[in-house]
Amino acid sequence: MLKIKMILFGLISFFLIESGNAQAFDQKYFKTVLDSLTSNSFAGRGYVENGMTNAGIYLHTEFQKNGLKSFSNNYNQAFNFPINIIKDAKLKINKKELKYGIDFIVKPSSKSISKTNLPFYFFDTKAYIESFQLKDKTRDFIVKDDELQKGKHIILPPLVTSVDSIQKYYKQWANIYEKNENENRAIFRFTSDKLTSSLSQRQSSISEFIISDKFYSKNLKINDYSIDSELNNSFEADNIIGYIDGKNNDSVIVISAHYDHLGKVGQTIFPGASDNASGTAMMMALMKYYSKHQPNYRTVFIAFAGEEAGILGADYYVNNPLFDLKQIKFLINLDIMGAGDQGIQVVNGKVFKNQFDKLIQLNQTNKYLKEVKIRGESCNSDHCPFYLKGVPSFFIYTLGGKGFYHDPNDTVGNLNLSYSEKVYKLLRDFINNI
Repeated sequence: MLKIKMILFGLISFFLIESGNAQAFDQKYFKTVLDSLTSNSFAGRGYVENGMTNAGIYLHTEFQKNGLKSFSNNYNQAFNFPINIIKDAKLKINKKELKYGIDFIVKPSSKSISKTNLPFYFFDTKAYIESFQLKDKTRDFIVKDDELQKGKHIILPPLVTSVDSIQKYYKQWANIYEKNENENRAIFRFTSDKLTSSLSQRQSSISEFIISDKFYSKNLKINDYSIDSELNNSFEADNIIGYIDGKNNDSVIVISAHYDHLGKVGQTIFPGASDNASGTAMMMALMKYYSKHQPNYRTVFIAFAGEEAGILGADYYVNNPLFDLKQIKFLINLDIMGAGDQGIQVVNGKVFKNQFDKLIQLNQTNKYLKEVKIRGESCNSDHCPFYLKGVPSFFIYTLGGKGFYHDPNDTVGNLNLSYSEKVYKLLRDFINNI
């Protein structure tokens, strides 16, 4: 009898341990996805070296491995859009070769250019500030500037002022020059702001270099420069979409994240670990869990492309849905999942207060995170096109971390992954309680 009891106790303990492990965060899988998406082989998941395409193939394979169903003969939803691709950019100042993404970037709409012998026009920042302080001088300054800059490269020096409106307007001043004849000329704008790269769906008539102000001096010499860009009017991309049947398939839960990033310029890769390999990895960790534990409702997983170019994948999806959007009980969009020391932020928390209160309750009961912060509506990620179509949705991102947004330092090594399991558990509990 004692032997039978011991066997029964052992079996019960085994099943309890296995049940606990099944509920646990698969840290190894999360990290594998994160490392894979940020690897050099995916070239920043952008527009050169098939970066975004190869990342989509990788996710497609993972969906398949985990047994997700598809709405068609595969998981891909193809669409296309225009994009100005910055393939390479070089800049040498005072005989120093500057590093792309760290020392300088270029405006994403820039066209190709190489060094020419045009003269340089130095914008007069002192006169510019005075013209705003003395309104009657503003028109005179604009007329004079317009005349002096024609046919020349333009140097926009760092602007030192405590007046925010003057500083803000100065950042947009380069746009004025687009209306001119701009063949073979460029703008060199020096700034104290963090260099934050982005994308453009159009190509400008002029090229603009945005440079750290530490390279500006009275003895400024621009020795060499070039940009190699290409406007692709029909870049092909894929949303990757799969689902797991639930106990109730009349309603749908959607878990989404965008997998694209900025790509690669020359030899500089933008790994996009926080934005948004981390969100994609978190989505995949939840996918792996629900592939083994049937969810309450049919659960659809969508990895969006084209977010960085303007939330394009999500916008395409809502206009070409694979099932009735009215079936969606709730959508949870994940981005920037690489921190958490300061908690999480919930966009649309003020709109869907009952669901937000459920998040608060779960977090307080289990003491997962320092804070679950509430925010109102904001069209700043892939939840937005769904929300505008009437779909209840949250956009959730972590708070804290080092903040290397849209620059080459957004690497896995610069993430704080010690909170990933707690974020995962809170998300899982919330999904299970919707």
